Amino acid sequence: MDDVSRVGEARRATVAFAGALGFDEGRMSDVALVTTEAATNVARHGGGGYLLVRAMNDGHGIEIIAVDRGPGMADPERCLRDGFSTGGTSGTGLGAIRRIADVFDIYSAPGAGTVVLAQLLGRSATLPEHAQVGAVCLAAPNEPVRGDGWALEDGGPEVRICVADGLGHGRFAHEASLAALELFRRQAMRSPAEQLRAMHLALRSTRGAAVATLRIERRDGNVRFAGIGNISCTLVAPDGQRSLPSHNGIIGHELRTAQEFTVPWTGRSMLVIHSDGLATRWRLDKYPGLAARHPAIVAAVLHRDFTRGRDDVTVLVVRDLPGGAWSS
Repeated sequence: MDDVSRVGEARRATVAFAGALGFDEGRMSDVALVTTEAATNVARHGGGGYLLVRAMNDGHGIEIIAVDRGPGMADPERCLRDGFSTGGTSGTGLGAIRRIADVFDIYSAPGAGTVVLAQLLGRSATLPEHAQVGAVCLAAPNEPVRGDGWALEDGGPEVRICVADGLGHGRFAHEASLAALELFRRQAMRSPAEQLRAMHLALRSTRGAAVATLRIERRDGNVRFAGIGNISCTLVAPDGQRSLPSHNGIIGHELRTAQEFTVPWTGRSMLVIHSDGLATRWRLDKYPGLAARHPAIVAAVLHRDFTRGRDDVTVLVVRDLPGGAWSS
């Protein structure tokens, strides 16, 4: 979104995407207004930011994230009040986005840019009751498909997660990551280490992939993790953040060991999992207040500030909803 002339382009693309997801005309109008307001903000004040758009909630919702590197805001709440305009648009700026969206969040700081999240659901859809999820998953520059992929299944007492990064990028990397995720879904009840061993056999005919599988065991208060290759997994807790170890290798080609690790999980913990398209030098404590924001905001900020820009990139952030009905 490097110029206001691209606002219309963004609106048309996002509305078409919502239509493909089955949104009705009224809801597509909501998507159009949210996109217009968000895109105009970025183009006029964001210093050359961008929009991230993805399907969510099994295709029953759409997520729009406006990301910029502009001057930021000392008082975001002021910009959310009625009558505060983004500059000549038909709505009333960020306040309009907040009223329309089913889920809204914002993170901004002076000199540190702004990230705005809006999630809109179809008329009959509902939000998940358990885990909050944020994800950025993008192809390498000039590639039509992503070599990365991720999957998450929330079964109540357990959340099962997989992130896969096909070797290299492009079509063959895409096929490798798809194969890993397909096996993960078929064998979701197996342990993380068992899943990696099964993937290793299944991916021998592919280019191979780096893979991490995790299981959040809510009742036991644990996270079980196993990883091969350059997938980074970090547990963020109130007392700091710690990296979970991943072994060298390539699933499908080189697997010396599939060791499983267990670390404590509480309702105040958060997982950040990413491929090597994101640099590893980030720390959330350098962003005051960011850890309390929606995981989608966290994922977008980390992507903005630490993407390498030359490879596929996935950033997946997972946190439990307070009081989620997961114990049933």
